[in-house]
Amino acid sequence: MTLRLKLTIWYSCVVSLTLIIFSVIVYTFLSYSLVQELDRELAGRAAGVASSVKVVGPNFWNQQRVVLPDVDVFGYPNTYLQVVDTTGRLVAKSSNLSRQTLPMSEDTINLSKQGHVFYEWLQAGDQRIRVYNYPLVAQNQVVGILQVGQPFSGLQAALNQLRWLLWLFSGGMIIVGATIGWWLARAALKPVEAITCTAEQIRQDLNLHQRIPKGEHQDELGHLVNTLNAMLDNLETAYRELSDSHAAQRRFVSDVSHELKTPLTTIRGNIDLMIRMGEEQPEVRREALLDIASEVKRMSRLVSDMLVLARADAGFTIPLQPVAVDQVLEQVARQARMLSEEVDFHLHLAETCRDVKIMADPDYLRQLLLILLDNAIKYTSPQGWVELAAHCTDGRIDVQISDNGMGIDEGEINHIFERFYRLDKSRPTGGTGLGLAIASWITQQHGAKLTVKSQLHQGSVFTVTFPTVREQLIEEKIQQTEGFSVQT
Repeated sequence: MTLRLKLTIWYSCVVSLTLIIFSVIVYTFLSYSLVQELDRELAGRAAGVASSVKVVGPNFWNQQRVVLPDVDVFGYPNTYLQVVDTTGRLVAKSSNLSRQTLPMSEDTINLSKQGHVFYEWLQAGDQRIRVYNYPLVAQNQVVGILQVGQPFSGLQAALNQLRWLLWLFSGGMIIVGATIGWWLARAALKPVEAITCTAEQIRQDLNLHQRIPKGEHQDELGHLVNTLNAMLDNLETAYRELSDSHAAQRRFVSDVSHELKTPLTTIRGNIDLMIRMGEEQPEVRREALLDIASEVKRMSRLVSDMLVLARADAGFTIPLQPVAVDQVLEQVARQARMLSEEVDFHLHLAETCRDVKIMADPDYLRQLLLILLDNAIKYTSPQGWVELAAHCTDGRIDVQISDNGMGIDEGEINHIFERFYRLDKSRPTGGTGLGLAIASWITQQHGAKLTVKSQLHQGSVFTVTFPTVREQLIEEKIQQTEGFSVQT
């Protein structure tokens, strides 16, 4: 059953119930009004007859008797008059009763003897008669009972006609109401049908870029459209992230396979070479072993980098502690000098950075700086220069690694932090392509910011900005206070 049909049925039921209640109220009120009017008419006629009653006697030779006027004088068309004494004996009646009499029960006689005036319904043959019973009183004594009655058939016929008219009117209004309800349900659900069609089209075409037009709706339908569009935004974002994740995973597997294939091929080739010529030519065996050691070292570094990134993907959090920046920079500088035999390397540590501490992990901090320095040294030609510098201003420390090497093209800067991305894969100095991805993750874990400025053939500047311990504690305190205020 469609929603439109359900709404139409509900609307028709409400209209039907309303009309039925209305018809019952009208019929009941009119029936009551007609009976009340008939009762007033019967009471008025009974009063006229009762005022003409006379009582004679008692005397020496006659008992007390009631002298009645000619009841036909008070007769009305379709109105019956009848007088009985207190024993129920008929005394007089109107001529239109012919051979019939109005029924008289013992209860009616007893109530009338007690002086009660009341109405009752009597059934005379096939006629239903409304009767007014009026006790005739003489000298404070009930001497007879006057009955004034009128058949209810005429009024009942009018009520029957009214009932049929009400049924016909109600039936017609129900049909009209159902038609209007169907049209209103169609008009009300038309925007819902448009929403459904658009959603179905999105499902069939798998076009998550498409949105449901809101139109001029500012009601519940507008809220529904906004909710569905927000859901589509989330689905599109999730689908895009999932697609990017799958693409990155495929690229990761492909790159890992490629990166492992090369050293494994080299190792296998050198092993074959040693098998063939190693015993006869010790120099060849030595060179082969050196190549194998180099490739094993490269594979070890690749696996180590992959483990770091696997930890990052698993949500690993680096524990932080206060660390003196100047001490870490000096240690890193000593290691960098051993890597930069062909380039001019120097450390510039501002005096304002002495004894300044940041929240960091010493090992990961050294790894971050060595990754950046290693890249700078690799992509700087001999006789070039590489500088490690630190500047402290406004509660933060800027650590810069600068060089005058080959630089980075502007179109590639946004990709250098991707996994296995290398600027020049043909260069023998290139690494695994995971270093900068690891550096980016370490930076995020330290709450720092890593920025790059570079020009092709002009060199590059990598800047890592750390908040100092005091500044970071203040920020954390503010965040905790804001969080407490929101909860409160």
